Amino acid sequence: MSSTTKRSNVRRSNVTACARCKSRKQRCDQNIPACSNCERAGVECVGNDADGSVLPRSYIKSLEDHVARLEQELASLRATDHGVPPVVTSVPRDYIESALSQASLVSLHPSTFPSPRYMGTASGLPLLHLLLVGLGIPRLKESLHPNDVSTSTIAALLQQESAMPLPGRDVCYRLFDAYLEHCNFFSPMFYRTDILRMRDNAEDPSALEDRVKTFLILAIAVQLLNRTDSSIPASRASAFFSAATDILSTHAVELLTGDVSHLEVLLLMIQYSSFSANPAGTWHMVGLATRLVIDLGLHDEPSPHSFDAFALDRRRRLFWATYTFERNLCSVLGRPVSIPDQAITTSLPASVDEEYITAAGILAQAEPSRTGLGVHMIKYRRIESEIMQVLHQAPPLATNEFDYHMWRKVMRDNLYNWRNTLPFHQNPTQLAPIEMFDGCLYNSLIQIYSPSRHLPQMTGEHTVFLAGCAQKSIEAYRTCFRDGKLRFYWRTIHNLFRAGISLIYCVRNWPLEEIMDLDSIHVSLNSCSSILWGMVERYPAGRACRDMFETLYDSYRKSKAEQSTPIEPHLDAINALPRFPSAFPGDMGPHLGHAPFDLPLQDINMQDFITWDL
Repeated sequence: MSSTTKRSNVRRSNVTACARCKSRKQRCDQNIPACSNCERAGVECVGNDADGSVLPRSYIKSLEDHVARLEQELASLRATDHGVPPVVTSVPRDYIESALSQASLVSLHPSTFPSPRYMGTASGLPLLHLLLVGLGIPRLKESLHPNDVSTSTIAALLQQESAMPLPGRDVCYRLFDAYLEHCNFFSPMFYRTDILRMRDNAEDPSALEDRVKTFLILAIAVQLLNRTDSSIPASRASAFFSAATDILSTHAVELLTGDVSHLEVLLLMIQYSSFSANPAGTWHMVGLATRLVIDLGLHDEPSPHSFDAFALDRRRRLFWATYTFERNLCSVLGRPVSIPDQAITTSLPASVDEEYITAAGILAQAEPSRTGLGVHMIKYRRIESEIMQVLHQAPPLATNEFDYHMWRKVMRDNLYNWRNTLPFHQNPTQLAPIEMFDGCLYNSLIQIYSPSRHLPQMTGEHTVFLAGCAQKSIEAYRTCFRDGKLRFYWRTIHNLFRAGISLIYCVRNWPLEEIMDLDSIHVSLNSCSSILWGMVERYPAGRACRDMFETLYDSYRKSKAEQSTPIEPHLDAINALPRFPSAFPGDMGPHLGHAPFDLPLQDINMQDFITWDL
């Protein structure tokens, strides 16, 4: 805003040090929208208002600038039409605050509304309850830390700059490469040719649709790069996102028309919110996307003559991207999905690069395709969806007696087969880490072998096996965290927390006839704790999971602090798990091999561990 612009009569706020600098007792330069310390760390720069709520430090200034601009517009309108008396409407303040809180972008805790919301059994909470009861810890009510927020502000939706220009083509192309590398690995959605076309069209200010999508893709790409390199300022992603949402809020009628382009905008906003420090309104945006998918009939495979091969593959990509977002979210919240698998007839996207997809048909590709990894990840989401529905929902009406034990064996084989058939790619990167497939495998094994509604009892063999899966899951995330390969912090914290409490649960219920390798378990639990502490720095909303795990971990160590009898190390429980090729190209091959365990963290002091009397 120019210095000559008349300011609003609202009281200007005092700028104070941000919350992060206060907690670290650092000097804060109080820059807006982010101080230099937070910008270098790649974290959101926030402060505390009078009632203790956490707000971006640019929030008040943005509101004041916005109010001043609106006052000027109102004054100019009154000056041009003196015959119309101003209309003053009195709106209760609590109504305004309520409306803003519900319309704001919010964190996954676990809903957009401040009151407690449904968390299903698939979220892993029942196992946590068993541990709390077993350890004699009173069940804690769901609560937020004083510095947490269940509703974030609308500052991201306010225009931060009068006109956000597009970066140069070279910069855009590099950001597009990062975006496509991620999407083709997790769930292919856009084609590179389409993105480049949108970028060229976005030079025209009247090309609103292409400008919105281009700004959103750039925002997501900056978020991705910030995950791997914290020196890349996350504030640039906020600026791109603000430019996109400013266009959307001004031209909603023209842009949000219930067509495929509308769906693409929703999916991009879901992607952006999934990478945010406070995943904003993701649950509700996913709901809008799934309903639009049904309206467009994307869940149903059309006649082969209705679309050419390229248009058909585009429809499939958009549907399965929506499917992936919903399954990913429902698995964390433990909620039922909106589109059951039985209603889906749409085929998977083509497992080839886009130059092999033509209107006439899909051509064969000899060399490995990274898109194949994304399609393979979609296959995992289908397995994960079946696990959620079978374990945590009522059996099908047509089924008299469903054999859950046999089903568990079949699903275990399906998961191993899925991991064994992983498409080979010779260039795994930070944005496409092969280790994530190991994490997916062991996370699902943890789900099917943990106590659940239909399989509440665990045998000694299952307890040992579950402990091994939990250790391997923690190890996979430790490797990714060490190498900067994690992106979905809210999902990772949930999976890591589930693995940690599963391991503690197994130790407490360890069969007497089995020998336990306490050293290995201590290393795994310490790694889990260290990663949770490190991730909360980037994702503050995960503090509740970290603190609960620390409570359980402290109880684990203190309850048997007096034991001094050494226990013979025994690795049979973990060695019984299948070994898969490592993520390094030289170790990848057509068959399974014995991959050595990674070395434990070097800063672990084993003398700090206290064995637990069984």
